[in-house]
Amino acid sequence: MVPLKTRADRKILVIDDDEGECCLIEDILAQDGFSVVKAIGGEQGIRLLTAEEFPLVITDLRMPDIDGIAIIDFIRKRRLETLVMVVTGYASVDSVIGALRLGAYDYIMKPFGADLIRFAVKRAFDYVTLRDEQARLKSFEMVTKLASTAAHEVFQPLTVLMGEAKGILKESSDPAARDMAGNILEESRKIRDVIRRMDNLHDYVLKTFPGGFSIIDIEKGSSNK
Repeated sequence: MVPLKTRADRKILVIDDDEGECCLIEDILAQDGFSVVKAIGGEQGIRLLTAEEFPLVITDLRMPDIDGIAIIDFIRKRRLETLVMVVTGYASVDSVIGALRLGAYDYIMKPFGADLIRFAVKRAFDYVTLRDEQARLKSFEMVTKLASTAAHEVFQPLTVLMGEAKGILKESSDPAARDMAGNILEESRKIRDVIRRMDNLHDYVLKTFPGGFSIIDIEKGSSNK
């Protein structure tokens, strides 16, 4: 069985030039078990993003030093797998559309209620979890294809080797030759079993458990054939 962790890291970077707004969001999200890192202004936000990666960034759109658009652009150019949620007190449709076009995942208008931001953050983390799980499954599928190709390449010469070993056991009376052929046949059967398992890696079952964890069960998948 191959363990697959699907629960996203519950860490959020909140960027706002108003420390009170940062603290408000922190207080709301801390109740749901999220770890909030505060950045007072865009410059501090960039420094924190340079030091570590966050699954989600909540940033004010308008800040005097480095604004939310620049934050989005920084994340995009670094190719960070970070969702960005912009918060703005300005009902400017153009600025929100511009942020979304640059790659922002979502936006929230000020003033916002606690329920709204909780819902928006939960939806963002649901997306992160789904995206990460799909990426892991895609990687696993690539490995299974490689394993299957390797299995087919090895199986034919192994079959020939086993046939030769069986021939020696059937026809030879030399104890040393028979002993060597027997050892070759025994080890070849072990290799054959491994090859068959490699060729059946695609027959897996994905099991999801409470707490946000999934397991790729290769044994179960093979037994269902």
